[in-house]
Amino acid sequence: MKNWKKAIALVASAAALVSVAACGSSSAGGSSNGGKKTVGFVAVGPEGGFRTANENDIKAAFKDAGFDLVYSPTQNNDQQKQIQAFNKFVNDEVDAIILSSTEDSGWDDSLKKAAEAEIPVFTVDRNVEVKDADAKKAIVSHIGPSNEWAGEQAAEFVNKNFPDGANGFILEGPAGLSVVKDRGTGWSNKVASNIKVLESQSANWSTDEAKTVTAGLLDKYKSENPQFIFAQNDEMGLGAAQAVDAAGLKGKVKIITIDGTKNALQALVDGDLSYVIEYNPIFGKETAQAVKDYLDGKKVEKDIQIESKTFDATSAKEALDNNSRAY
Repeated sequence: MKNWKKAIALVASAAALVSVAACGSSSAGGSSNGGKKTVGFVAVGPEGGFRTANENDIKAAFKDAGFDLVYSPTQNNDQQKQIQAFNKFVNDEVDAIILSSTEDSGWDDSLKKAAEAEIPVFTVDRNVEVKDADAKKAIVSHIGPSNEWAGEQAAEFVNKNFPDGANGFILEGPAGLSVVKDRGTGWSNKVASNIKVLESQSANWSTDEAKTVTAGLLDKYKSENPQFIFAQNDEMGLGAAQAVDAAGLKGKVKIITIDGTKNALQALVDGDLSYVIEYNPIFGKETAQAVKDYLDGKKVEKDIQIESKTFDATSAKEALDNNSRAY
């Protein structure tokens, strides 16, 4: 459909110079940007250290690759604003769309419109669940680290440090996100049978909320001797550390987090955290290359997994001393 519309526009422009000017001013595609391809970025927006690093890296990589990237962040995980931005990109006939979704469902109708308009979609960081067969055709590739792997690393750390078993808590992100489900699945895949999760609660990726939630859990289960807390992101882990310290349990409760921000690595060096699992946000170049390859007619892998690593206090200090962290 998209190519058909552009063909009509070219015929019209050949008939009259006025039509040329009109087409150039109304199109969001390459014809109005000095030959540059236009890519719409449906983004999450401000959410913490990982998100800032990730979105800045994507914006920089697409600029370096010669694309015109239109950045459209939402606020407070508002999926409706994301859907509106996505649909506008389709109506504007951009050359491609990058989708970093706040929710893993609810995208079928928008993706179907993109497929009909022959606009390729690349999901980054978070996968989306799509039921409609036509909607699935729009998604070319998913680019990002493995959330299941990250959850598995948390479980294996707890297994290793508590071979005789232990009780603890899980602090989760907002319900309904594929990242929350996948990190939980990874944990369940590897955790030993003698490791007991007393309770899982959402702290919505927030340091302040995690501090409050953890304080309540420590009080509620103090007779159960909690020995670990698995926080699904660094911000929640840092909040949990504040509550653990306030309860006089620093060093007695091991805290595991996911992301690998500088603040978390410093807290690991300081003994406030016990283990940090990187969820590498630096994959702008891989994303830009995937989009470029597809638009150039080349084959693109359906799943481009970004490598991440883990940190203990020693490796965290080395990373900080080397100033090798971009976030």
